[in-house]
Amino acid sequence: MAELEFEDIQGILLSGYAGLPEARFLLLSFGEAEAARAWLREALPRIEAAAAGRPQGGSRLHLAFTWTGFEHLGLSWQALKGFAREFREGMAGSARRSRLLGDTGDSAPEHWQWGGPDGEPLHALLMLYAATPGEMETRLANEWAALGAAGIRVVSALNSSSLPGGREHFGFRDGISDPKLAGVSGSRDERQLVAPGEFVLGYPNARDQLTLRPLVDPIEDPQGLLPEVVEDSDLRDFGRNGSYLVFRQLRQDVPGFWGWLAGQAPTPETRLALAAKLVGRWPDGESLIKAPRHPTGAGPDNDFGYHQEDPDGLSCPLGAHIRRANPRDMLPPRPGTQASLAINHRHRLLRRGRPYGPPLAERLDPEALLAAGDDGVERGLHFLCFNAEPSRQFEFVQHTWLENANFAGLRGESDPLVGARQDGEDAAFSVPEEPVRRRCQGLPRFVTVRGGAYFFLPGLRALRYLAAPPRGLTTEPSAPAPPAVLLADTWWLRGGRAINDALERGVALSRRATRLRNGFDRLLQWPLTDALQAWLLWRRRRHAIDADLELAEERELAGEAEVARRITEQMSEFLLRTYRHGTAERAGNTKTHGLLEARLEVLELPEHLRVGLFREPHAFEAWVRFGGPGPRVVPDMRDNGVLSLGVKVLGVPGETLLDDEAHTQDFSGISAPTFTTPDVYENAKLQRLIGAGMPVWYFLNPFDSHYTDMLLQALHAKAHGSPFEVSYWSCVPYLFGKGRAIKYRFVPLLERRSKVPLPAPDDYLRRAMVDTLSEEAEVVFELRIQFQEDPVTMPIEDASIIWSSEEIPVARLRLPRQDFDTQARERLARELTINPWHALPEHRPLGNQNRARKLIYYETSRLRQRINDEEHFKP
Repeated sequence: MAELEFEDIQGILLSGYAGLPEARFLLLSFGEAEAARAWLREALPRIEAAAAGRPQGGSRLHLAFTWTGFEHLGLSWQALKGFAREFREGMAGSARRSRLLGDTGDSAPEHWQWGGPDGEPLHALLMLYAATPGEMETRLANEWAALGAAGIRVVSALNSSSLPGGREHFGFRDGISDPKLAGVSGSRDERQLVAPGEFVLGYPNARDQLTLRPLVDPIEDPQGLLPEVVEDSDLRDFGRNGSYLVFRQLRQDVPGFWGWLAGQAPTPETRLALAAKLVGRWPDGESLIKAPRHPTGAGPDNDFGYHQEDPDGLSCPLGAHIRRANPRDMLPPRPGTQASLAINHRHRLLRRGRPYGPPLAERLDPEALLAAGDDGVERGLHFLCFNAEPSRQFEFVQHTWLENANFAGLRGESDPLVGARQDGEDAAFSVPEEPVRRRCQGLPRFVTVRGGAYFFLPGLRALRYLAAPPRGLTTEPSAPAPPAVLLADTWWLRGGRAINDALERGVALSRRATRLRNGFDRLLQWPLTDALQAWLLWRRRRHAIDADLELAEERELAGEAEVARRITEQMSEFLLRTYRHGTAERAGNTKTHGLLEARLEVLELPEHLRVGLFREPHAFEAWVRFGGPGPRVVPDMRDNGVLSLGVKVLGVPGETLLDDEAHTQDFSGISAPTFTTPDVYENAKLQRLIGAGMPVWYFLNPFDSHYTDMLLQALHAKAHGSPFEVSYWSCVPYLFGKGRAIKYRFVPLLERRSKVPLPAPDDYLRRAMVDTLSEEAEVVFELRIQFQEDPVTMPIEDASIIWSSEEIPVARLRLPRQDFDTQARERLARELTINPWHALPEHRPLGNQNRARKLIYYETSRLRQRINDEEHFKP
């Protein structure tokens, strides 16, 4: 079992701080994000780790955040989407959740004092604990001043002081049956020992599995502040050593509780006995299992079960509060066994609650509480609990055990203490007795919810990461910089455009010599490609470029985020200028030759290849888009001779890295083994010249030439006969599980070869696809991958290098016969977004060009859809 990293875990997660009876809970709303991050940096040294142990004096401070708070501070989208759904939606996020939790009637969120739908947004929870009221006031004053200086508003300040004897306001000893963390606690009672991963993220849970948690791309953690994940991935773990914190303010109707008991039982002894039946313990914490008829004075106990000792609830009623909240060994299908306890362990909560308000009677004696009457003062419990998976733990316990009217075979009963009452009506409570049970009617609601929210308590390393400025790639593009858009319209620029156009027409004219070109390719295409690659690799070896990198390791370029921003602005400006009054096309891979339905069939693979999408043989539905290069829609013979392929695989289990779609995996490739530009810097130059109307000068500029890139592209740019008969290379790498990088290629298996018609219609490539599918039952491509074997000769950051490792078939892409030449498909093709970041974490895009695509593809696709007044197509 992995040892907990106590130095990284906030102390409140592992200790309830019984030695610090004073508590204050400050609900915070941030102002300016950078000011809030600066406050967090200043507060970090005051947050104690669990390694400091249980305090016996002084004070402690801890900090948790809502999902909205993380978003406000600029936490990356990848981490934000990794949180549990319940946390993202919020405790009051839906009517369904309110019904599930019993938050109805007077407890409905619209009546809450804080955390409700109409309340001020909550961003964080600051928790203060102190040994004495004086120490608390001193600490509170200092923290309040720091918050004010940072412009952080305290939405609500909730006070708390422990009651005598560790009791709650109804007069019963609380916090007795908290679980013990295996490997941490010295307890030997296996019935109480629970895997730490049930409460602390990043460790095995009761199923010996790692619970899903928020992860971060290593590019977004350049300082290495976060720990690496322990699974087969190179992502960083924002969630490790953190936990979800449930906070609910519960008002307790103490006069109503003891008043109802007085109406049911006429004597102090019978009242006390019935109260114990409702709770499941005597006021001093002694269980009814050990002392079913009257307390013995032995005090709190926890070493008991239910199935063997009390299967029918004659000692402790089946519907008693502690029996619902922690059924122990009474759960089906095999009550009384380790299997039953194992089920119970998967739903445990680590409670850290504190009472609020003065006691109704100082001694908390039942008869004194009854005699005190209603003083009109609000009192209750600040219920706090930690869990690693709110839906399986807190929400399950609340809905399936506490609120369940049919729990353990009962009918029409909810938890007698905290349960809601159906439609505001009073409920009943059954007390099993011999020879017949007793059923108490008219049970009112004793506990009302006054506020609530879901928080996340990060580890200390995650707090340091959160306090740092957010990475540029995760923020929205800033306003366009003046030099990033267009060049001035000078005489030499007009001349350059004229030469550019003449060269492009000459290249288009040469494309008509298809027979000559095909003969040239058979003889010289790959020998010349290999010669150019040999020269590039010689230079890389000579200068030991990337020799210090490991396999699959990335190196972020200086100013990379700014370059991506500028490319995004250039392409966005091009779209607005070109299509403002028409139907916008893509800024790249522009012309659609066809959008087809397909099926991706994952092959039976050896164990080392069973990663992510390829984990097991499976047939996935998919969309496949065949396109031209762009940036404008031109006749097929006038394009630059490089075709593109985009594949969107549907129904992929697991969440993808980009959160605008769910369960998709996208592939993209072009009909050349190298990309047009080697890196994102050079791509920015090309985009600027495209905006100026003279892209050819990117290759021919004598002061900044790119002759090698031009030759590599020219060797593979040609007039193709059909998009179905071309190989498509990824050109840029992708992750393939932890520490492995791949490139891929879609290889056509179609034997036919289509001729380029002369004269060629403007859309002859689409016509060739239509003709093929009218004669062939299906068109098949084989997906092959090749692994990076050396960081120098198979680089991650340079897209001009062709990897030389063996290609391994992993899947087949099948396109059946279909009618795709329709207006509906054309519209769908515009709405569809192919983005390499629609990917499982195991297949995360690598390299600077892929990192730039995260922003570029997303922003330009949304702009295109806004111009066209079209919705984003979510498969």
